[in-house]
Amino acid sequence: MASPSDNRLDLTSGLLGTHVEEKSATITWQDGHRTVLPTLYDKSGHNVCEEVDIPIIKFLSEFPISTPESASWVAHVPYEMLSHDTMLDVIGKALSINKTIVIRGEKVPQRSEELTADFLDKRFTISKHRPVCIHDVMMRSCDHVNMKITGTIGSFFDAMVDSTRIQCILDLPLAQTSLPDQLRNIDHGLAYGWSQTTHRVPITSKVHPENFMVRGWGILHHAGYLSYPHHNAEGTLTWLRMELGVKFWVVFRPKNHRDDRKHLQEFVTRLVDFTNHEEWVRKHCDAEVIVLRPGDIVIMPPGTVHAVYTPVPSFATGGHFYHYMCLHLTELARYIDSEAADSTTNQDLEHALETLRRMMIMVPYLSLRTVLYKRPLLGLCIMVTKTEEYRAKGSSKQSAAKSETSQPSRDVAEVIMRKCFRLTRKLRPGAVMRIFIYLCTVIFIILSAELSPPKATGVSGIGVIYK
Repeated sequence: MASPSDNRLDLTSGLLGTHVEEKSATITWQDGHRTVLPTLYDKSGHNVCEEVDIPIIKFLSEFPISTPESASWVAHVPYEMLSHDTMLDVIGKALSINKTIVIRGEKVPQRSEELTADFLDKRFTISKHRPVCIHDVMMRSCDHVNMKITGTIGSFFDAMVDSTRIQCILDLPLAQTSLPDQLRNIDHGLAYGWSQTTHRVPITSKVHPENFMVRGWGILHHAGYLSYPHHNAEGTLTWLRMELGVKFWVVFRPKNHRDDRKHLQEFVTRLVDFTNHEEWVRKHCDAEVIVLRPGDIVIMPPGTVHAVYTPVPSFATGGHFYHYMCLHLTELARYIDSEAADSTTNQDLEHALETLRRMMIMVPYLSLRTVLYKRPLLGLCIMVTKTEEYRAKGSSKQSAAKSETSQPSRDVAEVIMRKCFRLTRKLRPGAVMRIFIYLCTVIFIILSAELSPPKATGVSGIGVIYK
């Protein structure tokens, strides 16, 4: 283990007394990184972070740091390998068996700039006058639901050097940001669903802007901000690239019963309420810590429960997307959201259904080079035919409203369920739970070896269908 005296491992330098309280305690992670613990005093002199934030950070620091040699649920990919012709398929398969992807080694320009409003304006055209919604830790300590204030990018940076404030901004739409060019086609919702179905089914109804805006965004954090355990809404995959700063990105997995849908739902709901279920979580939860520095990229499968600690001022870009190989995981995440989205996610999204419907409509037109696996395909069929059952708890009815894509996507799903799964309209209502049970026997199974080439079961005019 490297010495904590290494300048690269000591992340407290220059923070105490400026960005964070001078008397803030510190903690050492498993690889020797030393970070501050958040400290905010209320009027009585009590540190409000002691009840929830600090216990969770201490819990996170107990888990091993993910490396190429040690990772069991994380696949580490050198950046130079992205140029290989098969890399998109390799990454897709790893994501489909619920492995988080970490890409390191991207050559980033040496930046002498500090994280400032001028930096964001110059590099990302984010104006300091831009109105934003700011998450505030002091307010969260009093009410975890009503923790947002309105401000600007400029006011956020003013508070960054106020040791009595810890804040973050989660909603900075950046349509111009994207993954490396080698991964530009990994977003199947955009590449197939939206780009190739509007001739077959023209857009005639109002389309929610989140269908496009969530594909690129930025996030800003003060030093000492903890994002509590959660999974991202609507069963999306998520990618993130560090631009400036450092993050400790922690991905969780259940120790057992990974094929039990009820246990997985309980796992998520208890983990997001860690301080009230600490004993249960310690018994059933495992995790890996991914340390992200500028140029590093992380890609998470749908429904991945994660927590993020940001020990220094940081800015990252990222986005959400869908992938044909991962739709069984999307189905499970959206199923959990339908029961508990008000507590398991940290943002409300209502863009999913229209994108999923268009992915379904595209299936008959896919090239035979596009591999479709039965489990994800069945998950997609269920989601577009049982739309109301997958509406996230607390979301508006409009998120499951009918549109010009409703009937065409249902028609395609009917044919696939009859031809590929021998399920008819008459049988389907009574077979839904049987389908769920079938799906959950393969969801969240963590494999340590690479997937072997699957055995094809036939070509049916809708691409190659695999088991």
